[in-house]
Amino acid sequence: MIAPTRIPESYREWNRRHGAPFGSRCYRAAQSLPRGRRFLEERLFRAAPSLAGPFAVQPNNATRAYEYPWTFEALGVEPGMRILEIGGGLSGLQFVLSRAGAEVVNVDPGMEAHGRGWPVDDASITRMNRAFGAKVHLKNTFLQNAGLEPGSFDRAVSVSTIEHIPAGELPGMMGLVADLLKPGGRFVATVDLFINLKPFTHRTENEFGGNISVADLIEGPGLDLVHGDKRELYGYPEFDAERIQSRLEEYLLGTYPALIQTVIAQKPNGAG
Repeated sequence: MIAPTRIPESYREWNRRHGAPFGSRCYRAAQSLPRGRRFLEERLFRAAPSLAGPFAVQPNNATRAYEYPWTFEALGVEPGMRILEIGGGLSGLQFVLSRAGAEVVNVDPGMEAHGRGWPVDDASITRMNRAFGAKVHLKNTFLQNAGLEPGSFDRAVSVSTIEHIPAGELPGMMGLVADLLKPGGRFVATVDLFINLKPFTHRTENEFGGNISVADLIEGPGLDLVHGDKRELYGYPEFDAERIQSRLEEYLLGTYPALIQTVIAQKPNGAG
């Protein structure tokens, strides 16, 4: 399904509790000050980043107000669960997942990414772990070079990242994701649907990438779709661009003209 305009109250509460998606109330108040903002950032928040919260570090689209709590809920986090995050950068979600008891592995090549990269390295993750009481593990490389054991993850997650990866790399990457999941493991993703690109216009790419086939992402590596309205997931025969365009007021639109497709797929229990 596509993220709706109306954000559930439980999601709003999750955002308040974790300071998502733009940082804590204290941090956001400081950002609005006409004077003294730089002083607070350089002195207070740098010395005590926990006051700003994990979501104050990396810039976010307004759609994350839905994406983060939805993703957390969809993952069904339990203590001891092993979660692979694809392209997590310095996003605050990985640290929230770690603090909830999950073992989180963030695979992100940083600025070496072939698509859109974020500045993330071992030193920055160590600082974030220390600031927020987390234990996130970073693999600062591409997934195929991460040396991860097949069948060792309960969940894999990607929050508005996959659409930034060159299309030619996606089949191989998703094959690896499926291989790394345990039988019955789930892939949870949000995928941007740009309304300034095909199939809504003749344009095929923008500065962030292009609309990618969700059907290929899921069906290519043999995963089963367990959440998602195919009428609202680009690439499925049921996808209906006209229906979506005629109901735009029902969907959450961020600071860039993109809607958010939400997807949960599962690796079959019999798969190796």
